[in-house]
Amino acid sequence: MKINQREIGFNISDQWTKLADKYNLGIHTWGIPALSGYTFKSPNALAYKTLITQEMLKKGYLASNCVYACTEHTQDIVDGYFSEIDQIFVKIKECEDGRDVNTLLDGPLCHSGFNRLN
Repeated sequence: MKINQREIGFNISDQWTKLADKYNLGIHTWGIPALSGYTFKSPNALAYKTLITQEMLKKGYLASNCVYACTEHTQDIVDGYFSEIDQIFVKIKECEDGRDVNTLLDGPLCHSGFNRLN
């Protein structure tokens, strides 16, 4: 069953918050329901964003710290996403507790925004 983008966005944002709480990780959620995201309250925020993208790609998800909700997002898809990302939040918790996140990265950190190249 399909649900509308607003409901999807609220659901996803709520689940991000619950997942962060589960592992005692500080996040800040932002955006409007159909275009929402989160940022880790950590000096390693960009490394965690990179780790999430890297690991979720390995699992077949093109994911970052934001979502553009659409009518093709079913509850099954959202549930599958959270099942996979839960395991990555475990790693992030380990990093917050002292593990070096850089040892988990296969490449360079993601960019923090758009900048001129020249």
